[in-house]
Amino acid sequence: MSATPALGFISMSFVRNPGELLAIRRELLALAIEHELHLTEVYVEEPGPPSAAFDLLESLLESDGQPLVVPTLHHLAGLGHPVQIRDHLRQCTHEVLIATKPAERTC
Repeated sequence: MSATPALGFISMSFVRNPGELLAIRRELLALAIEHELHLTEVYVEEPGPPSAAFDLLESLLESDGQPLVVPTLHHLAGLGHPVQIRDHLRQCTHEVLIATKPAERTC
């Protein structure tokens, strides 16, 4: 059985350096593999006016319910309120998967 195609999205507004970007890409890939997805494209939004975000939305609109993998919901902030964007994508049959696990409380 082949993996389902999926898209990824990273906002550089939440990334400190190239090493962290590489680590985030690996997290997205690991989550995709865990869910039997194949990341066909990872859009990276640079600071400034959105461009990759709109390319992502265009790709999602052209797809039939293609899943989206993001590091955290915060990365969707360039498109609007992240929870509302996630909910809207889900209503349009695009599952939104979050790659970064929340930190565990130690106390």
